[in-house]
Amino acid sequence: MEKDTDSCQKKLGEVLVKDGKVKKSDIQKALRLQKDNPEYQLLGVILIKMNLITNEELSTALDKQIESSGSGAKSCTDLSDNEGIKVIVDKYKETQYFDDLNELMGIVTHKVRNPLAGISAAVEVLRERTEKDDSNERLFKMIFKEIDRLDSIVKEFYQTFSNKQ
Repeated sequence: MEKDTDSCQKKLGEVLVKDGKVKKSDIQKALRLQKDNPEYQLLGVILIKMNLITNEELSTALDKQIESSGSGAKSCTDLSDNEGIKVIVDKYKETQYFDDLNELMGIVTHKVRNPLAGISAAVEVLRERTEKDDSNERLFKMIFKEIDRLDSIVKEFYQTFSNKQ
């Protein structure tokens, strides 16, 4: 697990260097700080504290890192795994980045769950208006199952990110 984290930190550093946001020597210095001081856990947070990048630049770099991991490479964090989510939360918990992410999760939760409720209500109406047969019923059950699954995922994300402890 620690090896994967180191690899992900280096990948983020490579993205920032490639984008011209920092020099390779800045990344090396930040990684040394990370090893020497337990207060510094993540490369992005260290670079922000060193005033080398902004929150926006970190966010853009993280997006690029995620995009590149989606193209066949192994992702740095498996978001389908609750343990992977908890690792992210624990690392960012005491940062402004986490507070911003927590606020964003509240907005996303609201923006996703409201349409899901509308979709669910519309499907229920369709269910009542269509012919009752096994084929239709199977499709409606599948739709409701997926709506519940999405709602569950969003709810879990929100609970995980809003639990600062």
